[in-house]
Amino acid sequence: MSTHIKTTLAALAASCLSVAAHSATPTLDDVDFYGSLRLGIDNIDAGTQDDGANGRDFLSRIGVKAQVELEPGLTAVGHIEYGIRENNLVDTTQNEAPTLRLAYAGLKGKYGEIYFGSQTLLWHKYVRSSYFSDGLDTVRQGSIRDDDLLQYYYKQGNWSVGAGLQFKGQDGDSIDQYQLGGEYSSGPIKLQAAWSKDNRGDNTGNLYGLRAWWKATDNLTLSAFTHKATDDYDLYAGSSTGTVRLRESSIEGNKNAINSCSGEDRTSTGVYASYRFGANQVHGRYAVDSCDVSGDVDSVKVEYIRHFSKAFRGWLAYEDLSNDSGRKPTTSTGEDFSQLQVGVRYDF
Repeated sequence: MSTHIKTTLAALAASCLSVAAHSATPTLDDVDFYGSLRLGIDNIDAGTQDDGANGRDFLSRIGVKAQVELEPGLTAVGHIEYGIRENNLVDTTQNEAPTLRLAYAGLKGKYGEIYFGSQTLLWHKYVRSSYFSDGLDTVRQGSIRDDDLLQYYYKQGNWSVGAGLQFKGQDGDSIDQYQLGGEYSSGPIKLQAAWSKDNRGDNTGNLYGLRAWWKATDNLTLSAFTHKATDDYDLYAGSSTGTVRLRESSIEGNKNAINSCSGEDRTSTGVYASYRFGANQVHGRYAVDSCDVSGDVDSVKVEYIRHFSKAFRGWLAYEDLSNDSGRKPTTSTGEDFSQLQVGVRYDF
């Protein structure tokens, strides 16, 4: 980790500890350093010169969370997180700087929670959560994190709602994105919905999402989702909507596993199941990513996880994607693709 990042994390922790020391009820839980190492090997078969087995970092990260009670019922929150690999790389690289993932501050109390900064979008929290250990589920839309977000969350009984605005870039648009999301849970059933409105530039389309969960038994969980982006929604088009990079995005001949579908209506629909027995878990997903012109991509992914402890696990996963675009693959058009992974995760 670079000296600059170490200094930043240390300064945040020292500041929060100082505030906590003057709080009426300071606790040892006011500052929490954490990390998650997610390392492994994958073997890619995409019909390119870059096929083969590669060492991978699956979104390892390190961070610090801090909070202090300002008054009864009102708490200030700060959170900084960095990924240990350089941006746009799938491998960790010696002597390269880490990548910012989260950096936000806010307040939480009886009237809800409000945060500003670089954070996880409520779209992801409500309808786009990662199922698998690699954190890069191939068929889904939207984005996971972004900058300059103002987000509000409120929970009451079985209901949870969220709203968000994005202020990003001096591009003439004061607000680049509007977001809404909601969740209702009752017993084994959970229903979720989210909406993102692109307010940047000339193409100001919409992204809609629905997801349902059913905990059928103590061991078995089922889920289904559907996401739809209109043809004029380009806020995240072609970037985080299911792209699988072989190594670096700049490598000649690198292909996307999923069509970019620029300027087309796009729908992603899938079903998911997870079965947990003791320290073992098997889960899988079938999904279809459909573009009006570029065609469909079918995806099947299965994964086995062995939970050796609460903090340490290993996994073995396989995914197969079938592309029926009918066009010769280019750098923006996917092709048939398979990936085999083996990895370990250690949280501390």
